[in-house]
Amino acid sequence: MSEYSTDYTVDEMMTVLMAREVRNDDIMIVGVATPMVWAAFTLAKLTHAPDAIYHYIMGNTFVLEPRQVSFLYLEMNTARAYRFQDSVECTLESLPSDKLTTIEFFRPAQIDQFGNSNNICIGDWNKPKIRLPGAAGILDFSMFYARGSFLYTPRHDTRTFVPTEKLYFISGVGFPDGKRSLCGGAGPQCVITNLAYLNFDETTKRMRLTSYHPGVDVESVKESTGFELLIPEEIKETIPPTKNEIDLLRERVDPLNIRKLEILSGREREELLNDIIQKELAKQNKFPELLCG
Repeated sequence: MSEYSTDYTVDEMMTVLMAREVRNDDIMIVGVATPMVWAAFTLAKLTHAPDAIYHYIMGNTFVLEPRQVSFLYLEMNTARAYRFQDSVECTLESLPSDKLTTIEFFRPAQIDQFGNSNNICIGDWNKPKIRLPGAAGILDFSMFYARGSFLYTPRHDTRTFVPTEKLYFISGVGFPDGKRSLCGGAGPQCVITNLAYLNFDETTKRMRLTSYHPGVDVESVKESTGFELLIPEEIKETIPPTKNEIDLLRERVDPLNIRKLEILSGREREELLNDIIQKELAKQNKFPELLCG
C-alpha cells in the first residue's frame, strides 16, 4: 500500500473512508446532491473496485465508465449507459442478488443509537421548525438492502446524533428497538463522520465507536454524541488516507473540489459554488473527463 499521507482535509478523510467500503461486485448508488459519495465511488473504481458499477438516481441509469466529478453536467455522466429502467425496480428487485450487491450512502440530519435516521423535519411535522430535503427512496432502500445501508455526516455533534426519543421523524430504518428490519435488510453497517468511524454491535445493534480520526480523541467523540456510545476496550486511530488516494482524489477524481460543498456553509460554500460553476462554464469540452483505471 502507498505511504500514508499527513496532508489531507476532513472531506478527503471522509471520502477515502467511504471509498474503502466499496467492494468490487457492488452497484454504487449515487443519490441526489451527494458529491462526496460520487467522489468516493469514483475513487474506489480507480483503486480497488474496477468492476463496480454506478447507478445514478439522476437519470436512473447504470454506468460502467468512471468520469470526473462534475456539478453542472451530472446528467452527461449517465449518457453512456447500458440499461435504463425504473429506480424502484432496479433497487428492490434486480440488485439484491448473489452476483450483484448494492451500496448506498445516506446523509441524514439526525441519527439515533440504533441507526434510525430523520431527513424529514425538525420539530412537530404538522408545524415543523425546519423542513429537511425529504427521504426520497430511503424509506424503502434502508429496509431492503441485503448489503445494508451506509451513513455519513460531516457534522458530528449532539444535534445530529440524538437518542431515539429526540428523533423527530424516522425516515430511514436502522435497527428498530435494536432488531433487524422485518423486510430482511441487513441494516446500517457504519457511520462515517468528521470525527470518527462508527459501526453497530452485533448483539445489541447499538452504535459503537470503532476508530477516531487523527487529531481527535475518544472523549471528544463521546462529548459530540447525544447518546451513550459503546466503547471497545481497545480502540485505535483511523487509518489515514494514502498519498495515492489523496493524489487521485485531488488530481483526477474531483479537481474542482465539488465534494467540499458538503462540509462548507454560508459564504464559504457560496464562494466555492460560484468558483465551480465558472470553471465548468469555461471548459471547452463540457463533458466530464473519462478516467481510465
